[in-house]
Amino acid sequence: MTSLFRVVAIVAGLSWAAARSAEAHCGDECWNPLPLWLGPTSSEIAADGVLAFSPGYARAERALEFFTLKVLDAMGEEVSGTFEVYPDFSVFVWRPAQPWSAGATYTVITHLDTAAWATAEYSAPSGACITYDQETQVTIAAEPLPAPAAPPLVVTSEHGVETWDALADLVCCDGAYPELRQVQGHCPGGDPYRVEYHPGFCTHLREHGQLAVVYDFDREALGAATASNFVGRLFGPDEQPWIGAQANLRAPGCLRFEALDLARGEVFVDERCHGDDLAGALGPLDLDPTATLAASCAGQAYVCEGKNSWDPEQCTTWPDGQVYPAPVAPPEGESSAGETAAGDPGEQVESGGGCSTRERPGMLALVAVGGLLRRRRARR
Repeated sequence: MTSLFRVVAIVAGLSWAAARSAEAHCGDECWNPLPLWLGPTSSEIAADGVLAFSPGYARAERALEFFTLKVLDAMGEEVSGTFEVYPDFSVFVWRPAQPWSAGATYTVITHLDTAAWATAEYSAPSGACITYDQETQVTIAAEPLPAPAAPPLVVTSEHGVETWDALADLVCCDGAYPELRQVQGHCPGGDPYRVEYHPGFCTHLREHGQLAVVYDFDREALGAATASNFVGRLFGPDEQPWIGAQANLRAPGCLRFEALDLARGEVFVDERCHGDDLAGALGPLDLDPTATLAASCAGQAYVCEGKNSWDPEQCTTWPDGQVYPAPVAPPEGESSAGETAAGDPGEQVESGGGCSTRERPGMLALVAVGGLLRRRRARR
């Protein structure tokens, strides 16, 4: 019963893999689903601009294998052109063989055979996805693009602090042993930021500070037609590309933003550093849960190890770090399991009025001896 579980859900940032209306699970790819359709990135382009298509991270070349395009002018006549691919920017473009007619509107008809792509990529069954032609109207601006130059950028940043329900961030008591909540559906698995447990209580040992830095083109300054001529990619402090134009920094660092002029193939680079004034507020930030635990726990607080769930055999007390639960000591005067009392086990205790220096057998031992005597008598 779900009412028996204490479930705490924490959303830790935005996920690029979240399924959107234009995406579907047609194969085994769960974290970056294939697009169901693919249209131009803008409905307005410059007189000397190109049609751009963005099929997803690192998919530009592969998408072209399953993509068809037809461009019609105002008279319904098909316009010829060629494709160019920029794999590093996950984009491909279509350039007309003859210049656009300034101020005219063109009809762009696209089809992406996602079913065939999924079959080729993930061995998905035939017909796993159903896709249709998409029709888009594109208007050509009266003016050509300005001279090549680095586009103006809008860079914003926001500091935030999050608590994660990661197993390593929790401290618990009263029999709580959290485990990752299982996600059902097409992509089952454990959600690393959602846990459940019953009974008991858990709280957080730490929170996490991050600086979200977002890059975008200054679209107001550029105008729609010119802005559509640029795509960008963002590199983090480790020189690894981020997916999208947002970086979540958990320590001060420098970012590099590269802008590609689609019509002319030129790349412009912007480098700047972020977070130096927030160094003490980024990354893991320790919390003191003492008061919370005292108010909510009847017993000892503890932490445990475990990948998908806490292992009760790998726990220590918090904050002392002693083995939990503590080993059970044998009753006073009795030997621990596996130990043998000193002396000859067959030695008999003195009888008579004197007192033996040895402890007399307990009730359980007497019962056992009595049973042994009965069995021996039965054999006579």
